[in-house]
Amino acid sequence: MTAQLTRNREIVAVFKNRQEADQAKQAVQASGINGQKILIDDSIPADLQLAAQGITMGPEAGLLMGFTLGGILGLIATIIVVFQLTGHYPDSAASRIAVFASAIAGGVFGTGAGRTLKARQPARQQMKGNPNLPREYKLIVEGTQDEVRQAQQALGQPPVTA
Repeated sequence: MTAQLTRNREIVAVFKNRQEADQAKQAVQASGINGQKILIDDSIPADLQLAAQGITMGPEAGLLMGFTLGGILGLIATIIVVFQLTGHYPDSAASRIAVFASAIAGGVFGTGAGRTLKARQPARQQMKGNPNLPREYKLIVEGTQDEVRQAQQALGQPPVTA
């Protein structure tokens, strides 16, 4: 019968910035744990990442949507009005200017609407569209229960007893 060491993957500490996580990793390495067993996971919390997939919000999204919808509505309105007045399809510089002007007006309106809607969202929802999303830096130790305890002690944490 051979003794088998149980390998764990356990979060030892969580930090708000990468520098603190790197310093903690060095402290754990200095305590004698192999550096390959120490990981820093800097992923976005799962609930935010899942909710953020495919979502664009704020003034940038409002500009794009407003410009597109304003242009489409301007084109439709120009076609209807000119056709009602003349009976022909609008093919003039004035009709092109009207479509372009409505697209610009839609973009301006969309930018303002997007900014207002984003400001009204809860803070957690606003973070989804933020490229500077705060991350959690988790210091993870993959090893035996003794190595996990050793890492906790190196960080000045009380050892967890099972």
